[in-house]
Amino acid sequence: MKASADQLDRIREATNIVDLVSEHVRLKKRGRNFIGLCPFHNEKTPSFNVLEDRGIFKCFGCGKGGDVFSFVMQIEGLTFPEAIQKLAKRANIEIEGERPEAEDAARSERESLYYALREAAAYYYRVLRSPDGAAALTYARGRGYDDEIMRKFGLGYAPERAGLLMDHLVNKGIDSDKLEHAGLTGRRDSGESYERFRGRLMFPVFNATGRIVGFGGRIMPGAPKELAKYINSPDTQIYHKSQILYGLFQGKDAIRRAGFAILVEGYADVLAVFQSGIENVVAASGTSLTVEQLQLLRRYTTSIVLLFDADTAGKNATMRGIELAIEAGFDVNTVILPSGEDPDSFIRLNGREAFESALEHRQSFIETKAQWFEEQGAFRDPGRMAQAVRSIVETIAKVPDSIKRALFIQKLGERFHLSEQLLSTELAKFSSNTRDQEERRYYVPEPDVEEEHSEVMEHDFVVSGSEGALLEAMLTDPVAVDALIESEEFQLELISHPNVRELLGYLLQRVEEDDPPQISQLLDEYRGRPEFEFLLTTYGMARASFSSNWDDHSEQEGVAVSLARQAIDELQRGKIVRRQRELSSNAFNEGFSDDALREILASYERPVMQKKHDQQIGGESA
Repeated sequence: MKASADQLDRIREATNIVDLVSEHVRLKKRGRNFIGLCPFHNEKTPSFNVLEDRGIFKCFGCGKGGDVFSFVMQIEGLTFPEAIQKLAKRANIEIEGERPEAEDAARSERESLYYALREAAAYYYRVLRSPDGAAALTYARGRGYDDEIMRKFGLGYAPERAGLLMDHLVNKGIDSDKLEHAGLTGRRDSGESYERFRGRLMFPVFNATGRIVGFGGRIMPGAPKELAKYINSPDTQIYHKSQILYGLFQGKDAIRRAGFAILVEGYADVLAVFQSGIENVVAASGTSLTVEQLQLLRRYTTSIVLLFDADTAGKNATMRGIELAIEAGFDVNTVILPSGEDPDSFIRLNGREAFESALEHRQSFIETKAQWFEEQGAFRDPGRMAQAVRSIVETIAKVPDSIKRALFIQKLGERFHLSEQLLSTELAKFSSNTRDQEERRYYVPEPDVEEEHSEVMEHDFVVSGSEGALLEAMLTDPVAVDALIESEEFQLELISHPNVRELLGYLLQRVEEDDPPQISQLLDEYRGRPEFEFLLTTYGMARASFSSNWDDHSEQEGVAVSLARQAIDELQRGKIVRRQRELSSNAFNEGFSDDALREILASYERPVMQKKHDQQIGGESA
């Protein structure tokens, strides 16, 4: 979806960022801003700030920041067009834009499928609570599902009698072709339509944004043995099993808070774990774990705990999941339950505390693979044992972080009493054609840092305290700071950080064009360029904004000019110091006397000091 700048502004104006963030974070007012615990990482001391009048947020713990669109993108794992659509709908704003007819038709088709599935889910939900669903409701409650968990996950019941769902949906204006395309019905060889789900407890499958895209259905006790225990919707235009994680919509906030996701096998396992109070849990949706599912999960965490059944199929799934998750860049641990148990049965038998204890004692993938090889009898002779160790080393080689690889090699050496040098040599054979993919991290100063020379590391450049202060001041009051820069004859060449220099130059240009931008407009223009988004949110959350004494806007502007003047003085003084050092070195090499050297240095500094003196006299005269 394409939206114009005017449309983005309309959505932004209609979306109060404090109200939006408060749907996910408990905020408290502090001075001009609001503060709370960051929803993107674990923390005990609030470092997440929301500045209402500028419409931006910033976490000074993990570094995430942006505007209302950025928040929705990061909290729900959406693309920018998806965030626009969601916020526009939230604000009851219709996005008008030119789309090709084919795109409009495809969108209409998808929306009709979403509508059919939503109506089907509502129907199944009502049937479960009707006389026709009494036995299914008793069964669900017998499994330990309370009313709240059934409501949150939308559990329903597909009646055994044929034709009821089809009649209901046709009466809703949904034609039979749409039912088939949505996966609700199938077609026999004779051409006759039939309902795919009958006599089953129904589990709606939500995508990450909360729209129903498919179903899973479980047979009831006493059903014919030849029936499959679970059946799932087929792949459709809006449902691809390999790209969906069951429970992600309900658990994504908890995943962010916990810092990791628990991956289980099925629908019942997700509900059992979630109802126990541990909500950071998901399951593959009727398929084996896929790369696409892991890529989806990486929007919310990079740490995963695999918790599959203790049977042979579950152990094989764990081994495969370890390899896929490590290749996808996850930190991987596992929980091995007692033989014959799954998360659902384990929690019902032992309770939440036992399950939490199992999570706390989760083990590394190294130990999991070692145990698996041991069960296969691989440790009974040196040859097979060498193959097992080599297999574990090969898995370690897939870990992107070189430091983590070294630590895993150390752990493997301790496990099998082998030298690290030997294992490192073996590792090099697998790693020779790979390169490190370590993520760069930013250091972000706390908002109340007062040191003059605090620094922000960004890529290979450093933002000095004075450069950052000048950018803060310019973002706070670009017109006044532009006038100051002009009066001081300040040169942007004194800014060493290229991105800060570019932002300041752009702001000065916009002021000269009599069109000073708001920070929200700057975020729109630099969206998708994280190095600039980082600077804008870090320094857009200006120090002046954190003081309750500066609620008066005019006083805030005065603070911005004062901050800019101090920063300019420091940057110009830094230039003098560098030049003096250069002259001193050259004079020393030329053999000048001490008196001559002092005169040379003074001659360089004298014009600058005279200019400052003239400005002070002029200010007093005025």
